[in-house]
Amino acid sequence: MVDPITLELISEGLTSIVREMRVIVIRTAYSAMIHEGHDFSCAVLTAGGDLLAASEVDQPTHLSALPWSARTVLAKYGHDMRAGDLFVHNDPYTGGTHLNDVVLIHPMFRENRLVALLGVMAHWQDVGGMVPGSLSGGATEIYQEGVRIPAVRIARDGKVVPEITELMFANMRGPDDRRGDLASMEGACSIAEGKIQRVIDRWSSATFVAASDILLDRAEARMRTAISQLPAGSYPYETYLDHVGGSDARPLPLRLTLHIANSEIHADFSDCPPQVDGPTNLGPAHAWTATYTMVKAFLDPTSPINAGALRPIRVTAPLGTIINARPPAACGAIGEVRRALEGLVMGALGMSDPQRCVGDLKGASNITTIGGFDKQRGRSFAFVEFPAGGTGAWSSADGNNTVRNFAEGDLSSIQPVEAIENVYPLRVERSILRQDSGGPGRRRGGLGLRRDIRLLEGEAFLSVLSDRNVIPPYGVRQGLGGAPNRFTVIRNDGEIEPSPLPGKVTGFKMQGSDVLVMRSAGGGGLGDPLEREAERVAEDVHSGYVSEQAARDIYGVVITPSGLDGRATRALREEMHARRCWLVSALLEGPEFTDNQRVAVISKGCASQLGVTAGMLIEAPNAFGPSLRAWTKIEPDLPDEVCAIGPSGLLILGVAAGERIWVRAVRPLRGER
Repeated sequence: MVDPITLELISEGLTSIVREMRVIVIRTAYSAMIHEGHDFSCAVLTAGGDLLAASEVDQPTHLSALPWSARTVLAKYGHDMRAGDLFVHNDPYTGGTHLNDVVLIHPMFRENRLVALLGVMAHWQDVGGMVPGSLSGGATEIYQEGVRIPAVRIARDGKVVPEITELMFANMRGPDDRRGDLASMEGACSIAEGKIQRVIDRWSSATFVAASDILLDRAEARMRTAISQLPAGSYPYETYLDHVGGSDARPLPLRLTLHIANSEIHADFSDCPPQVDGPTNLGPAHAWTATYTMVKAFLDPTSPINAGALRPIRVTAPLGTIINARPPAACGAIGEVRRALEGLVMGALGMSDPQRCVGDLKGASNITTIGGFDKQRGRSFAFVEFPAGGTGAWSSADGNNTVRNFAEGDLSSIQPVEAIENVYPLRVERSILRQDSGGPGRRRGGLGLRRDIRLLEGEAFLSVLSDRNVIPPYGVRQGLGGAPNRFTVIRNDGEIEPSPLPGKVTGFKMQGSDVLVMRSAGGGGLGDPLEREAERVAEDVHSGYVSEQAARDIYGVVITPSGLDGRATRALREEMHARRCWLVSALLEGPEFTDNQRVAVISKGCASQLGVTAGMLIEAPNAFGPSLRAWTKIEPDLPDEVCAIGPSGLLILGVAAGERIWVRAVRPLRGER
């Protein structure tokens, strides 16, 4: 039995040790993605590989994947592991993320008994592959994305095995920096081991192990209590990635049914599509990651982070689908697929408790790389950045502007200008909030950013992995979506698209004086925009968040040179409300989906009223959850007041055939400033 005081001292002590590991990595790593971008995480795991302690700012992506990597190491080496061993791993198919995220596992022994594992997962700036930075929107197999490292021992009895590390580094750009990153990770684990050994010196191995078990059991009990407060039932939702990948521009659907019963949650992703010939595939860890991250954030955000809270959660992710791919599927776009899965889980959870609904996030990692040879410094370079976007609105507040969200940890929003210009042949010429990018609603989504970066001389190659460039983040409870992400290049005063598939760029050749323009998405709005307080809209206009035109056209707020015109605003809002297109829902006869797109059949007259043509994206706002999106099919003989949707769509909306639904076009917000 461990007394409560000792339990809390051990719990907080472990969290403090993880925080110190983070400081060590930040101060000593070589990759800017680590010391500036903070794209890494540290953790203490049990001897069985379960997450025991993490800090509140570590990345959920990493924290869920680290135990998978640890268990992979244990399965291979558990019978032959001793003090002084070190192991690395980055294989997505056995629990890693993408190849850039390299894991170091450091086993810790006490009296010849394994008592814990220490882990660091860090994004190495380059691990080989066909483009600088390794990540490419055009990859079709994992061999193009860099060096794939199965669980392998790189140190024995405290001595590094140079043959293995040199083989790794020989296939990576910037090998000296990679050596520095590995040394940083080793140092953090070594110092953490010494501190945990002192914890055990004080309380004994038996007390340490017993406390670990209690901490996991306690987290499980808290999570079960939180889940039990949700209404039991099954909650389906669907969302879309922009493209299948490769040369296939069709959208890629993701579907989930969330079952809540008996203090447990079962996330069933069985209806997700087969793996694709593009980078939008995942290994087995990340359906779990998305589910755990959203459930923890929604239901128990303040308690310590450990594996106990995972126990009431079950995930079905069939092998061979994009969320549990087989080799040799490319897996570089983990950020894009996992962000979409998070939005999927978030949407389904929101329907179980509408008061906790949150507008969609920016929906992508937006990993952007400019790589080439720096003639002035006489070396190759790879600038990597992942610009933050707006967060979703929630019932009590607007979303936040251009910051990391609760699913991303302590990643930096952008890198400091000085950190870029002192190291790369680049100049940052603009970093501003993106006006009109936040999803309109009674509570507005946060704004994305615009960031302009000029290549000063020579040539370089641009690669981008992003999503939500075509299909914008969704709104909830009748709110509108945010402006989509967008990546372009300004050349000779003209703005050009660097890829036929927006957001998927592979080695686009930039010329000296070209300017990369990164525009990140805004968060989804919550609630009817016409119900936003006119004074708040006027304040948004004054702050530059919303243009006067958008205030009038979307919020129905009239602002004159003398200020807010209340009478004109009330009249305009009444007129806009009366113009809305309310239709009678009908059960679609025929396939629900064509070319991966949900079909919504409307009449020619209705299409004219909405201002859409065949194949355009529309949505049915849901008063109790996220909007349902579909692509139009126009049927001339259909009555003007009818919209036909498939049975699963009606189920998502929570309506029966014959009930009225509000239908509107999905038009990307301006957000072009």
